[in-house]
Amino acid sequence: MKHKHNTRFNQDEFLEAAFEKRNKQNSHRWEDNYREEPRRDGKVYEKGFTCAQCGFSVTTSREQSGVNNRNHCPRCMWSKHVDEFKAGDRKAECKSRMQPIGLTLKQSPKRYNRETAGELMLIHRCTGCGKLSINRIAADDDAVVIYQIFNRSLGLTEKWKELLKDEGIRLLGSTDLTVVYSQLFGWQSILGEFEPHGMIVDETSLIPFEPESEMVGLE
Repeated sequence: MKHKHNTRFNQDEFLEAAFEKRNKQNSHRWEDNYREEPRRDGKVYEKGFTCAQCGFSVTTSREQSGVNNRNHCPRCMWSKHVDEFKAGDRKAECKSRMQPIGLTLKQSPKRYNRETAGELMLIHRCTGCGKLSINRIAADDDAVVIYQIFNRSLGLTEKWKELLKDEGIRLLGSTDLTVVYSQLFGWQSILGEFEPHGMIVDETSLIPFEPESEMVGLE
């Protein structure tokens, strides 16, 4: 008769192992279970995927999202590192979660070397390999969650702000508050927000923010 071991386990290690196991399962779902059959042109079209961060079932329907290549969850804004060279290629081998760490603006080049600020874009950073990417916001993305990401990004440490700058990514800050708010909620909303009590960011009270990492030593 075998005796049961009474050795106590580390709960944190157990939960972390379970979380990584779920991530690997979601990777297979992303690649296999949520694809349509190949069409006449030989390409495979995705129907949807399960978010590796929050478990939400995401549709990739262009009619609902307004984008050709859905690459993040509309509920939590987390993504997965599946694209390598361009959106939709699905050639990346990393497959780690990609964390939304801030917002930037799409720059639209104009004639005579002038540039005008474009639409809001999400900045994602891979928690596995550290790759940074810029992604379009979809029509069905939760505007409140995006605004929360913007507020949290105001607390990014100088190290990360410099890293983004070195990569040529302009992180939106407190001076861009009206641009962010108006694009997310409309000008009527921003007028109503400003008139009663104003929108002022107290940068002295910001909580320092460091992006997550799944690899030891990446930070």
